[in-house]
Amino acid sequence: MPKALSEKERINIKRKLHEAVEVSLLKYGAKKTTVDSLVKTVNIPKGTFYLFYPSKAMLIYEVFQTKHDELQSEFIKTVLDIKDDITPSKITDLIFKVYQKLTSSFLMTFMTNGDLERTFKQLPDEVIKEHIEGDDISMESILSIIPNFNKKKTELYSASLRLVMTSVLHKKEVGTTIYDEALKLSIKGIVNQIFEEINHD
Repeated sequence: MPKALSEKERINIKRKLHEAVEVSLLKYGAKKTTVDSLVKTVNIPKGTFYLFYPSKAMLIYEVFQTKHDELQSEFIKTVLDIKDDITPSKITDLIFKVYQKLTSSFLMTFMTNGDLERTFKQLPDEVIKEHIEGDDISMESILSIIPNFNKKKTELYSASLRLVMTSVLHKKEVGTTIYDEALKLSIKGIVNQIFEEINHD
């Protein structure tokens, strides 16, 4: 039986597991990242790992979600800073900047090498549902600063932006030299649609 852990020990182990899995994902990918290799790196018994996570997939998901939330929080803060001067162009530029930050983070490798898709296939349905609902709530907090925004459309616009951002998985098919320009045009189309609907209501 794993020994009882203090709160400080629990925080420290989780931090080390997050660091270890991020390094391993970048170096070996999700398939070759194993619970055995992680517990060896962190120097904990295998049983202790399962006190924190029911599976490797849940640990990987938590690391992904943490990075995802950090980017989202930064975006929301930036949007709130310009809330008195909201324009379609500014919102488009901000969303595109999120993509640019994504490309320079470990998340980009995680998404483009298939690890994201493989991990999500191993997650319980309720975890995936919670992730999508969390995205919708965050998107609502962003869009709510746009005067007269119709909150009933939050789910639709959130899904539309998710669809656009996950197109990075098909960057080669789209064309690597034109992808960024095409992505920004797609974002602009969604944002313009939001503002057009507001102006017509």
